[in-house]
Amino acid sequence: MKAGSIILLLLIMLALPFLCYLNLHTNDGTRVEFVNASGVVTTIPVEVADTPEEQEKGLMYRTHMDDDEGMLFIFSEDATRHFWMKDTPIPLDMVFVNSDYRIVDINYNATPKSEDVYTSKAICRYVIEVNGGFCREHCIGVGDQAKIYRPFSF
Repeated sequence: MKAGSIILLLLIMLALPFLCYLNLHTNDGTRVEFVNASGVVTTIPVEVADTPEEQEKGLMYRTHMDDDEGMLFIFSEDATRHFWMKDTPIPLDMVFVNSDYRIVDINYNATPKSEDVYTSKAICRYVIEVNGGFCREHCIGVGDQAKIYRPFSF
């Protein structure tokens, strides 16, 4: 093996852990497709919150989120979910999705910075937060499907 090839291989090996770290801590290509009752598909990239720390923080302190993006909360088990808007300055729609990827509840236009607790009306595994008004604008409702696509990560 030539010296240049060995150096390139070493650089790649050194870069892999860093790239894996970035993949787990940024928008890693995960997306959600909402399929409404009319069959219309709306796709958005989502940031993933799958640790207790990420889930507790959520979108707190964010002053802006693009119209076509969101945050996906992934829980390890089905349960009734409780969310609030404390320290979240933008209105959000909270979409509650069960383990069969069906929307079981939606909290439309949650009030920014409110300490009111919103409890899902049914057990769910996932919660997707999008800008307030997104669900009505795209005719997304209870009973619709939410497909989650996550790229392979290390």
